[in-house]
Amino acid sequence: MLELYDPGSEAAWLRSFRFAVEVRPRFCETDALGHVSNTVYTTYWELARLRYLEAIGEADDAPKRVLAFSHMTVEITTRMLRPCFYDEPLLVHARIAALGRSSMTMEHALTATGVDEIRAVARIAVVASDGETAIPWTRGQRTQLAAFEGRTL
Repeated sequence: MLELYDPGSEAAWLRSFRFAVEVRPRFCETDALGHVSNTVYTTYWELARLRYLEAIGEADDAPKRVLAFSHMTVEITTRMLRPCFYDEPLLVHARIAALGRSSMTMEHALTATGVDEIRAVARIAVVASDGETAIPWTRGQRTQLAAFEGRTL
């Protein structure tokens, strides 16, 4: 089971995130019970991950590509803790948990806006890619990611 923080340390874990994007679930994203469908959470993680990388911007020494920090998602693990509902203002938090040679592990948290109640969490592995193969993160990319996170990666 996915556990990204020790029980009782949710607030401290949430404070470790330096980036979040707001979403408001659309009616079409809910199931027959009025909850946000489990199939939608991955789109929230993707939105936050892409906005996170766009906020950093691409490093000068990075290969020229269409997207900043061009990558492929290779694994997604999600754990839903509490339901989310139509038109409820939510925050999707994103941070880097680990940075490898050509991969990174990101963590996400979904909370209600203004409330430190975690609704869902995710761990996502991505690999830097030129569209066909894995390529290492550049020195500039590593520097920008560490600076944005405010810590060594």
